Amino acid sequence: MAVLLETTVGDLVIDLYTEERPRACLNFLKLCKVKYYNYCLIYNVQRDFVIQTGDPTGTGRGGESIFCQLYGDQARFFEAEKVPRIKHKKKGTVSMVNNGSNQHGSQFLI
Repeated sequence: MAVLLETTVGDLVIDLYTEERPRACLNFLKLCKVKYYNYCLIYNVQRDFVIQTGDPTGTGRGGESIFCQLYGDQARFFEAEKVPRIKHKKKGTVSMVNNGSNQHGSQFLI
């Protein structure tokens, strides 16, 4: 399964690891469906390394999972899935941003 990410400088196809990361993919797809990512800035660009987006405030400090919209603020983040381990060896690999407590919200990086 894949998602088309449309940007002002071109489109990106994001392949989803639905078998390996079912909860992260569900979160991402549901946020896409409710247009949560529409008009989100790519607020962190590190040349030849990473871009980061998914925070509607554009600061890198905002964002929440779809589960927050369903279950309230206590579900703002969800536990990171760790098994099986996925290595980031290929250019273009997409990952959810870890909030520092091994949990994810809406932010992701490429």
